[in-house]
Amino acid sequence: EVTRVISVDLQKRRAMGSVEDGMRKPLLNDGDDDTKKKSTCYSIFCNGLGTTPFYYGYAYGALTLLVLYLAMKTLSPEEATTVAASADYGDGVVRGGYRWPTAPMVEPISKTSFPFESKGLSPEAGMLLGVAIRLKKVVGVNFKVYAVGLYVNPAGARSALKEHQGEALDSLRTNSKLFSKMTNSNNFRKTLELRFLRSVGKEKLVETFNEGLAVRMRKALGMQGVTIVEEFLNHFGDMSAGQTLIFHIEKGSLSIKVHNKEAVKFSSPELASSMLDLYFGEQPTVGEDVKKNLIERVPALWLK
Repeated sequence: EVTRVISVDLQKRRAMGSVEDGMRKPLLNDGDDDTKKKSTCYSIFCNGLGTTPFYYGYAYGALTLLVLYLAMKTLSPEEATTVAASADYGDGVVRGGYRWPTAPMVEPISKTSFPFESKGLSPEAGMLLGVAIRLKKVVGVNFKVYAVGLYVNPAGARSALKEHQGEALDSLRTNSKLFSKMTNSNNFRKTLELRFLRSVGKEKLVETFNEGLAVRMRKALGMQGVTIVEEFLNHFGDMSAGQTLIFHIEKGSLSIKVHNKEAVKFSSPELASSMLDLYFGEQPTVGEDVKKNLIERVPALWLK
């Protein structure tokens, strides 16, 4: 009886292969298709190519790389590039003797559309000057954080930028004199509307803006400047996709409005200019492309 049991056991082992062989090659018995598929997977995962035909391993590797590539493309848009000048200003509406472009502007990567005018935190509407996207690179992957639109008081902008009337956009985008005026918090009203494309916690948002503001404010006011920045950043909050954060700069002051909360005003020309310097300074924290794209409609200030 013992001999018979051992004999049966040996027959089973010959039919199925040893445990080691089972890990390295498909089962020897015909079995069903599902079993064959599983055994093929075992040989690929557990023993590389093993005895599986070499092209199985290559096919699996290629499929894995394709999946990873598609995932990276989904999470990582192309690098932001300078948007070409738009000739589509719409029919326009005449105000103060000048024609405002009435066509909205669409940020091309996020497809976020900004209307041609917005009041922001002002009783008077501001004219849309440009749009851009803020990307954050993490381990080589670009994540879309927010789209931003710049609205200005056109009459004030025409006065402050009058020496640039008639200047081509390509020239404006490399003109340090223009950007120096853009960082001035006293010359004309500027409103930055940030529309978030993903959820960003308050802690991360504070960390991001503190990196640029603290350095600039310490240089301008010493430790007093750092204290002002800390107080300002306390009014930040968690942001969800679709919510808006507004920075309103007018007459040397900076106001902040976090989504549906009440706006808070800081009467500090240094803080207001530091915020503008993040976007338009010689070394903008947000990147050169954001800086250049936000002035796309400067030539349109003098449309008749």
